[in-house]
Amino acid sequence: MTLFFRTMLDYEELASTSDTARELVEAGEVELPLLARARRQTSGRGRGEHHWWSDEGSLTFTIAIDPAAYDLRRDHEPRVALAVAVGLIDVVEEISSSHLGQGAGSLDALEIRWPNDVEMRGRKVAGILPERIEGRSGARLLIGIGLNVTTDLSGAPAEIRRMATTLRDWNPIAWDLDQLLAAFLERFPLLLTRLAQDDPRLASSWAARDVLKGELVRISLGTEVHTGRGGGIDPTGGFRLVGDAGIRTYHGGQILRLP
Repeated sequence: MTLFFRTMLDYEELASTSDTARELVEAGEVELPLLARARRQTSGRGRGEHHWWSDEGSLTFTIAIDPAAYDLRRDHEPRVALAVAVGLIDVVEEISSSHLGQGAGSLDALEIRWPNDVEMRGRKVAGILPERIEGRSGARLLIGIGLNVTTDLSGAPAEIRRMATTLRDWNPIAWDLDQLLAAFLERFPLLLTRLAQDDPRLASSWAARDVLKGELVRISLGTEVHTGRGGGIDPTGGFRLVGDAGIRTYHGGQILRLP
């Protein structure tokens, strides 16, 4: 892990790890790859105008890389969140499985909600926010990650309590934030390699975890709205929508499940 990251910053409290990483990268003040972690994040960001609520029981960090240094092309970027989601799920399931037989139950299925969330039983447990920025030396990629581990959601806004969950809620083992972070960071370089090489097994992993496949959904593209059933996540990271006009593939938009 330390061999991969050239700069590792650990803050007790920050407004946003992604905002801090952006400021440092744009100023050219740090060596990449960069890891910025906050023990408490007070103004985390999600996609669009969404916010990520967290407390001391949440794992919140941002990774900044030069995509060209790892042979990542521009068309890989829509797949970054999906690859990271696969990595997070693998780590969580491995740690959970290691506690079986010690009084802990098995963890419910972790699934990917396109384009950038991890869910359990329809509730969000993790969010991933990739952002492309232009630094002094060219394009850079920020990957913000928030994971609800032992988060106390009783203090969260009502909207968050309705749609979020935590790892502890579903498997009350002794989750360790530092252990989770270290395990994910150890496999992060390999995730980049697999993504750059268009590893079909990586695409199969996110397709197999697709929680929206077969679900009736609506996708909003600003002024355009389309309705249909989820047809799976394709190898390019696109969301397939099966509707009256056939199958269409989207690489952006807001998805809403319909009853």
